[in-house]
Amino acid sequence: MKKIILVFIFCVCGIGLAGAHGNWDHFGANVTSNNVRAFTKDLGGMIGAGTYTTGRILGWGGFQIGPRAGMLFKMSRGHGATQAERDHTALGERNDVGSVVSPWLQADIGMPFRIDGFIRASSYQGLTIAGGGLRWGITRPSEVLGSFQPMLVVAAHSASAKDFSASHYNASLVLSMKFKYFVPYIGGGVDYTTVTVGNGVASAAVRGAREYAATARGTVGFNFKLPSYMDLSLAANYAHYGMGAEASLSLRF
Repeated sequence: MKKIILVFIFCVCGIGLAGAHGNWDHFGANVTSNNVRAFTKDLGGMIGAGTYTTGRILGWGGFQIGPRAGMLFKMSRGHGATQAERDHTALGERNDVGSVVSPWLQADIGMPFRIDGFIRASSYQGLTIAGGGLRWGITRPSEVLGSFQPMLVVAAHSASAKDFSASHYNASLVLSMKFKYFVPYIGGGVDYTTVTVGNGVASAAVRGAREYAATARGTVGFNFKLPSYMDLSLAANYAHYGMGAEASLSLRF
């Protein structure tokens, strides 16, 4: 049964990556003053996804490592006088771009005072991201079934691509509930993102421009404990781009 579950997980992740058409190298040819702000909000929401996948802190001495992925189903529309202008995103025509995926490798460690630290990195389709953050358990965690765990998460990232760079900060409040084999969690937060446009982009109006944007993001997910110290997390999120998804498969001690 364990092998079937793992094969299913990898198949789902493979389908998600294969179905993603967004390529960050297309930014230079497509970014305009109409879509750069929407792009900044979309990027922030996607980077902020997956910063919490268990809904609970690891605790002192705990350790977790594994792949994760965040996906937005379709980029949000920009501004413009016509529908065609609004559908022209910073990565290309909205329908042609389709879903956009960011896979991660993340490592987490439990520290004293109900604090977890984590680092994460991603390099995919022309975009490289690195960052990390802290999770703090507001109350002492309990293994009693039905107990709640409120948690505060803060993170910071830097990103770079061929024609832009970005910095990202986010803070989230998460609440989870303990069950025997799974933990449901719900969270909400704010992503603050700065995108600096390169001087080599096609649109002269945004060359060297710097765009700032803050956007809210909500997440509802489930973390499942699998055999052999494996954890599976699946979640849906909602941000400026609309619906998105998150997934992780990690080894946890």
